[in-house]
Amino acid sequence: MEAKFIGKAKLTKQGQLTLPQEGRKELKIDLKSEVYWYKLNNALVLVKDIVSPKELAAFVFNKKKGK
Repeated sequence: MEAKFIGKAKLTKQGQLTLPQEGRKELKIDLKSEVYWYKLNNALVLVKDIVSPKELAAFVFNKKKGK
């Protein structure tokens, strides 16, 4: 797995963020899409499809399932 910088977003007073256009295009996120946030260690992770926290950690840290 390779990390890729997509862009940055500024939090508005209303607590909203804008997903960078490059990321929306690459992940095929349109206006009706939903995204999911997870806290993983000291980071927020945004994903297109809902997964279990254990599966997400295994994917991010490249661990085998069940460990």
